[in-house]
Amino acid sequence: MATLSTTFTSLIAEALHLPSTAFDRFFDEDQQHKLKIIKYPDLSFLPKDKQSQQGVGPHKDSMLTSYLLQASHHRGLQAQNLSGEWIDCAPIPGTLVVAIGQGLEALTHGVCASTTHRVLSPDSGEGPRFSIPFFQGVSYDATFEHVDIPVEIMAMKEEILRERGVDKRDDVEFTFTKGKWGHLGEATLWNRVRSHPDVGERWYPEIWKRIREEQGEKKEDVAVVERGNREGTDGWKSLGERIGVFK
Repeated sequence: MATLSTTFTSLIAEALHLPSTAFDRFFDEDQQHKLKIIKYPDLSFLPKDKQSQQGVGPHKDSMLTSYLLQASHHRGLQAQNLSGEWIDCAPIPGTLVVAIGQGLEALTHGVCASTTHRVLSPDSGEGPRFSIPFFQGVSYDATFEHVDIPVEIMAMKEEILRERGVDKRDDVEFTFTKGKWGHLGEATLWNRVRSHPDVGERWYPEIWKRIREEQGEKKEDVAVVERGNREGTDGWKSLGERIGVFK
């Protein structure tokens, strides 16, 4: 799987009119990767107060790419398209589902958009769903920088978005913003703490506290905009006045 993942990212580089080795500097020579075996019990095995259809909430993976073997017949994996619709990724025997991570989106100026996805638990009586995801690792010491994407590729991206004529809708915030992080490893750690709050609160309490503060500020910003719009004023202007953009 390690060889497959690096071969795949080299093909992505070539598709972007870059050398096949364009992403090599973001990997360690003895790069570690991560593989998990996950069991999603059907709803009949869950306590009644926890019988939510949600197996895993909407999220984006951190690294460059990830690969999922859907090891049972169950549906459950869904990906979000540009219109905000959730699309079933039904299991196809002998195939892997490939997801783009936030790291690759950041490195390619958004040309390779990270995949927002979620998992729904099987209905009662359907039995457990099994999946085996492989997450391609990156060097945690790699600096947070962009790859020089050719002008024609960037133009192609903008043209495709214009032709589709849709405003991109996404239930998950993109957090790998250049300038906020010094290294890919730092951004990855914060993303994992955000995705696994119970673990983050226990082992990384300071990071978790700062994430909660950021989330609280964003909710307050949304509330200001919505309140302004309800009251017939410009909600965005109200937000600008609150944070000091408009004085």
